[in-house]
Amino acid sequence: MKIYELINETPLPDDWDKSKYKSNNSFASRVRYAQERAKRIGSGSSRLAFEIEYQGRPTVLKIAKNQKGIAQNEYESQMLNDYYLTGMGITIPMIDHDEENEPPTWIHVEKAEKMTAALFRKHFNGLSPDEAIHLVKYMTGKWQIQVPPEVSEKYNEIYEENETLNSLVELVGNYDIEPGDFARLANWGIYKNEPVIIDIGASSEVISTHYS
Repeated sequence: MKIYELINETPLPDDWDKSKYKSNNSFASRVRYAQERAKRIGSGSSRLAFEIEYQGRPTVLKIAKNQKGIAQNEYESQMLNDYYLTGMGITIPMIDHDEENEPPTWIHVEKAEKMTAALFRKHFNGLSPDEAIHLVKYMTGKWQIQVPPEVSEKYNEIYEENETLNSLVELVGNYDIEPGDFARLANWGIYKNEPVIIDIGASSEVISTHYS
């Protein structure tokens, strides 16, 4: 099992005014403040991602822009603080998160390199994202998927050989997380030459509450 070095909790850049992220400030004002000071590198329906330099390296700040984003930040910060999960080395390390508001309006994580289809296959025994998630669903047993004996044998061999898939099966099997998002390349990155999940904010509860 891969064990990453523990990362001490650290603040936002010193020249950022944390009061801009208090709960009584609007989502729009929080986003506007970040846009004036950082490069936006991602945008979804609920959160914006900005690249900020921290201690001489690029890192990522995720800011909620609505209640769905707040819920995702809350779940993701819990997951990235989970000692057992972080010990697997399958998630991007968290540097800091908003402790002045509950739930948190922002989280600060390390920056991963972009995942490509070719890199994914390289790290996942030649499997595509969809194939990898099918294996994960089969191996957890939650979905009662039936496959031919030869496929079952192949899946078991890959599961035993591939440490990342082994950890992914453990993650999906033991946590309240929907695996479908992990079939998207955009949810993966490369950190210290290993594949990691860079977006883990969609629990079953978050999906049922905010995705309808």
